[in-house]
Amino acid sequence: MVTQTQQPNLVRALTESARSTLETMVFLTPSFVEQNDAEERPFSDGVIGLLSFTGTESGTLFVRTSLATANHMAAKMLMLEDDEIGDFAETADAFGEIVNMMAGNFKNDWVALGNKMDLAIPHVVQSDNMHINTSSLTGPRISVHVDIDGNYVDLDLFFQAQG
Repeated sequence: MVTQTQQPNLVRALTESARSTLETMVFLTPSFVEQNDAEERPFSDGVIGLLSFTGTESGTLFVRTSLATANHMAAKMLMLEDDEIGDFAETADAFGEIVNMMAGNFKNDWVALGNKMDLAIPHVVQSDNMHINTSSLTGPRISVHVDIDGNYVDLDLFFQAQG
């Protein structure tokens, strides 16, 4: 079970996962990456990538941003100009791969702590009025806020409560 003593290591792991993925695979340098308050709240974003996992713990990683930022991230990763990105399917494929890389980087640190983690396939959804209410997710949560030139990417890692 995720304990209070593991929390700082996991926050660092998620923070570094976000930073290293963006810098090395998306070719974007964040202005800052910092821990967010892990309060329970609904969130609404233009694009949300979800990746579930099982193993020592089960849970879901949510990566959230605006549609414009998701398009920009996809273009940078694919070495295109923003206006060269096709339809949302192209953005979703690239954004899903970014979510997968962030989860994979986090997994490396998680496994180094003696845990197991099996990752599912990422899902990317887009809507102007999508809301995900996280108040029913009662396990530990780690949140990281990334700023890229005034645009945000938020990562929320939820662990399923143990019964």
